[in-house]
Amino acid sequence: MMKKLVRKSVFETNSSSTHSISLASEDKQFILDTIYPDQFGKVYVNGGEFGWEWAKYNDAQTKLDYAYESGVDIEKLERVVKEQTGATEVVFGPKDGYVDHGGYGAAQEACGSDEDTRNYIFNKNSWLFTGNDNSEPDPTFYDVPIFGDGKVIRPVYKYELSIEGFDKKTHFKETPTNEELNNGIESLISGVLMSENGYFFTDTSIEFQLTRPRDLFEKHWEIEQDYSKGYIIFVKEGMYIHNTEKVLEAKGVLEGLNWNEKRVLITEEVLKYPNIAKKIPFTLKEI
Repeated sequence: MMKKLVRKSVFETNSSSTHSISLASEDKQFILDTIYPDQFGKVYVNGGEFGWEWAKYNDAQTKLDYAYESGVDIEKLERVVKEQTGATEVVFGPKDGYVDHGGYGAAQEACGSDEDTRNYIFNKNSWLFTGNDNSEPDPTFYDVPIFGDGKVIRPVYKYELSIEGFDKKTHFKETPTNEELNNGIESLISGVLMSENGYFFTDTSIEFQLTRPRDLFEKHWEIEQDYSKGYIIFVKEGMYIHNTEKVLEAKGVLEGLNWNEKRVLITEEVLKYPNIAKKIPFTLKEI
């Protein structure tokens, strides 16, 4: 079962959690983001679709819709919305959306009391995060601005990560650890393919997968990546890694080795052939 975590002013980055909520702690100002009733005194709640996309929200309407779609008690939502907005009626629409099963329950935990519900929905310093456990979020994903005293305090980054020939970049507040660097690279190129001449394909649509060339390069999980060398290894898709392993097995060089040791030797072997494996430089620089 995936975890649904609600933290007081802490941002949950555990990859096993799909959806999480950060409630503003008492040391942060309550910065109001309200919902205005219409001319008839009505506020409308419509739910919505909250799936595996990496997204974050701090606007009142989206957080209210999420709470409703998640199954938070309607009477509680109605009571809090009326008290906060002055609405005379809260109209709940049909639940024709969904909340991904891995995130279902986070809003119930966040909305334990009326005051917590008010803090979650109407405070700009409370955030809703959605995502999935099949990919890495950008390292900056959980870095959110803090609102207060008539200004916004934005995250300050000291390092920039870029990949040669790739437009997308990411940033870090401090010198990243090896794990943070790995996650940063994964967030940039997860699902990305590359052509022989170094062109990157970021289209993940079904149409592209059906029509694309079948001789592209990818970052494969069976290849040992040593980022201390300053490059990422891409290998041509297909049976090349499997065939390389079979050749090494026939020579007896893999006998008695564990899985990681085998990966190292397979990686060293495929790197001998530029038509099979390519080294893509990346740069981590101070800014």
